[in-house]
Amino acid sequence: MSDEAHTSAPLLNPDGTLTYSAAYTVGDLYYGKNGIDMATNVVRNTTGFIAKFFNDKFQINGDFTYQNTNYNQQQKRVPVPYSSKPGIINYVGLNTNDLQERYDKTSYIAANLYAQYENTFNNVHHFKALLGYNFEQSIFKRIQEQRNGLIFPDAQDIGLALGQSVTTTGGWEQWDILGGFYRFNYDFKNRYLLEINGRYDGSSKFPSNQQFGFFPSVSAGWRLTQEPFWHMSSKAISDIKIRASYGSLGNGNINSYQFLEQLNISESSRVLNGQRPQITSKPSVIPNGLTWETSTTKDLGLDASFLNYRLSFTGDVYVRKTTNMFTVGPTLPDVFGAAVPKGNYADLKTTGWEITASWQDKFNGGSKAFHYGINVNLAHYEAVITKFNNPNKNLSDYYVGEKLGELWGYVTDGYWTADDVDQAQAMNANISNNSSVWLPGDVKFKDLNKDGVISRGNATVDNPGDLVRIGNTTPRYTYGIGINADWNNFFFSAFLQGTGRQDWYPSSDADAFWGQYNRPYNAALQSQIGKIWTEDNPNAYFPRYRGYVALSGQRELSVLQTKYLQNAAYLRLKNIQLGYNLPQSLVGKLKMTNARIYVSGENLWVTSPMFKITDHNIDPESIHGSDRVLTGGGNGDGQNYPILKSYTLGLNITF
Repeated sequence: MSDEAHTSAPLLNPDGTLTYSAAYTVGDLYYGKNGIDMATNVVRNTTGFIAKFFNDKFQINGDFTYQNTNYNQQQKRVPVPYSSKPGIINYVGLNTNDLQERYDKTSYIAANLYAQYENTFNNVHHFKALLGYNFEQSIFKRIQEQRNGLIFPDAQDIGLALGQSVTTTGGWEQWDILGGFYRFNYDFKNRYLLEINGRYDGSSKFPSNQQFGFFPSVSAGWRLTQEPFWHMSSKAISDIKIRASYGSLGNGNINSYQFLEQLNISESSRVLNGQRPQITSKPSVIPNGLTWETSTTKDLGLDASFLNYRLSFTGDVYVRKTTNMFTVGPTLPDVFGAAVPKGNYADLKTTGWEITASWQDKFNGGSKAFHYGINVNLAHYEAVITKFNNPNKNLSDYYVGEKLGELWGYVTDGYWTADDVDQAQAMNANISNNSSVWLPGDVKFKDLNKDGVISRGNATVDNPGDLVRIGNTTPRYTYGIGINADWNNFFFSAFLQGTGRQDWYPSSDADAFWGQYNRPYNAALQSQIGKIWTEDNPNAYFPRYRGYVALSGQRELSVLQTKYLQNAAYLRLKNIQLGYNLPQSLVGKLKMTNARIYVSGENLWVTSPMFKITDHNIDPESIHGSDRVLTGGGNGDGQNYPILKSYTLGLNITF
């Protein structure tokens, strides 16, 4: 069988052996001897003390935390047998007969020592002050070894690998954070509220002259309903508080040693005098200075309750400015000869709002009261680059005025027809459909700048050619809905969440969306049936059926365009639960405090506008990255497993 037939070829031969296609794709799972075993063990302990003085008005607190995390991984790869003829066994993966073992250990300690004083004067002035010290340290160590030549497929110990390809690697990292913090609170008759905070932190991840940063904040509140002049009945307006705050936070969450020239020592692939000598590679370019990323936020908020606290509302509007943002640097000419390092290159301004409303009430349901409630929250934000060294506003880099997540692409103008397809060759000089032969049913783009060619221009904001902003990947209008009720010892709750809008353009590797438009040997998608262009179906969603046109580069489906931009907004039922609290008369006889039985479900239902095209085979909540087991969490794009459904039957007992 040909190599490119593996997804559509049969998996098993009549005698139960694998075919080549099955050995190539699902053989590791079927054979049961290949795979990765991972185990994580965490031991954590926190010990603290409290010493109180002066009638408990002054106290000293301290705590010490130790956490040890061990991560072990074993990966085995052995050839997988298959049969192309009865009685003849061959193998896939003859060059991958090896065992790899990895051992990671992270030792983390944290210590806090702080004193606080609290007192009330004349029953109206309430003060509380806190001053403290904080220290954190993390030490990471890794040992990894790999060797080929396993003497039999079920071997589990690297001592049973006798090959000559031996690889050993290690890893080590240490970082320390040292800082002080303070907090001061004051309120007058619980009417005027004031809080002042601050931290002064230093991190070993930054150069010695840029290690420390000061991050203060202040907030104030006014409870309007506590004023003497307020005479509104609580049955109408129960409570109103106006809040305002201004504060900064420091972010030092980067890898260690980014400001140092790091030399990589390894073994050469060349043999000199019968040996493979050690070599040292040149270090990467380091940024010109490295320090804390600082976020400064201005916030104005309102908390209000109405109708005897049955109806509650919380709202905030904020502006956040992030300075010295740690991000990729500007693209440099090829003559620079090295990769651009990450550094404090950009500033960002974020504006947003958040609101929460809830209703809690009860009514008589027979002889028992029926309690119920609903909670709704909604939030939205936009982030704009305010500083970046990109004077030409190249679209490949950040530029001043860019909204984070924005997508630039072409405007799709239907399909080429028999009447105008002769113009396609010249107009699409910069677009490929794999063979550069354009036929009716191929995608057509609008020539917005009327120059007769579909192009990116100079790929700048001022000269984008035929590109325009077509969408934004940032989730907009995120929301959640919570419902709860209880009656006569029965209780019910449900929680839904979603986004009102998020744009997603399938990448060239989104096989679950493109199917055989990507690679002709992919599985054909049932969701595309009836949606593919033919002469009898000229207005279909997908173009003429052809492989590789969504694969890579500037091919007609791999370039961003309006037609195949997906609205990945969604609404998901995250949790639903129904249960019963056993009566106290029965619980008491059984010497228990509380007991309840319940059944619950997680992620049971989801809907999205995208399902009109994808037919539920892509999870809209995980398209922008979800895999955090084998990767750093950036994998997504429809290539990962959807969020799993689960059902639980439980019993909670308290003695």
